[in-house]
Amino acid sequence: MTPKERLEAVFNGKIPDKVPHFELDFQIPEQAFGVAFPNLSNYHLIAKKDQDKLREEFFDIWDLVIEKYQWSAITVPDIFLQPARKRFEDKVLLYSFNGQGTFWMPSGNDMMDFVVKLFERPDELHEEAKIKKENSIELAKKQVDAGADFICINSDYGFNEGPFISPKMFSEFVTPYLTEVVDAIHKLGVKAILHSDGDLRKILDQLVSTGLDGYQSIDPQGHMDIAKVKEKYGNELILMGNVKTSALQDTNKKIIHESVQYCMKHGKPNGRYIFSTSNCIFDGMPLESYHTMLQEYEKLAYYK
Repeated sequence: MTPKERLEAVFNGKIPDKVPHFELDFQIPEQAFGVAFPNLSNYHLIAKKDQDKLREEFFDIWDLVIEKYQWSAITVPDIFLQPARKRFEDKVLLYSFNGQGTFWMPSGNDMMDFVVKLFERPDELHEEAKIKKENSIELAKKQVDAGADFICINSDYGFNEGPFISPKMFSEFVTPYLTEVVDAIHKLGVKAILHSDGDLRKILDQLVSTGLDGYQSIDPQGHMDIAKVKEKYGNELILMGNVKTSALQDTNKKIIHESVQYCMKHGKPNGRYIFSTSNCIFDGMPLESYHTMLQEYEKLAYYK
C-alpha cells in the first residue's frame, strides 16, 4: 500500500499493511535537506509569477518530506489547497487546521478577561462562543471546497495538570459548540481530528461525545497514556501520537526506542492508530532523534 492508502484505510475502519505516519509539522527542513521553507508573509504583495515560484519552492520541500519519510498526509496554507491537490493528489491526503471554533487555553493577556466573563458575564461568553462556532463552520466549508481531505481541530484544551477550565464549565462553554462544529464537518463529508496537548483525562468523555473521529497528541507530559486511552476509547477514536517529544530533545536512542515501542505496542493492535510524536517535528529537535524514532517504528510498523 502507499502511504496515502494506509491512512485512507485507517479512516475507513480497515487495517492497512502498515501503521501510517505523518506529523502536524516539519520544522527542520534545513537539517534534513539543507533548505528552508520560504517566507510567505508577503505572499499577497508580490507579483503572480513570484507567487507561483514561491509556492512551488514550498511544495518542493514537502515533496522531499513525503518521499524521504513516507508521510501519509500534509497540511498547506488554505490558499495553496487547490494547487496542492494537483501536485500531491496521488501521494498524500491534505488537511487544514481549523482550531478557533471553540474556546481553548487563553493567552496570558486574555486570561483575566476570560475568567471574569466565566463567572460574571457568562451570557456574553456564550454569544462569543456562537460566533466562534459559526466562523469555524464557514471556514471548514471553504477548506473542503478548496480540497481539504480532513480537518484538524487544533485547540489545546489542557494544561499539564488538567483541562483549562473545570469539566462542568467545559460542558457548558465548549462541548456543545464543538459538537456543532464536528457535525458540520461531517456533513461536508470529511473527518474531524482533534489536536490538543495537555491533560484531558477529566474531559475526554465529553470530547468523544462530540463525535470527533480522532485525537492527536495523547500528550505524555500531560499524563495521557496511550494504553489507557486505547483501552477505553479505541473503538471510537482513531489515535495518533504519544511518542514523547521530551525524549526527542536529545539523542538517547534507548529512551527514544522505548517510547516508540510503548506506542506501537498499545496503539497498533486492531488498527485505528497513526504513528507520530506527541506534537510535531519541532525546531531544535536533532534530526538524528527523528531518524532514530523512525528506525524503531519501521521494525514494528507492519501488521502480520
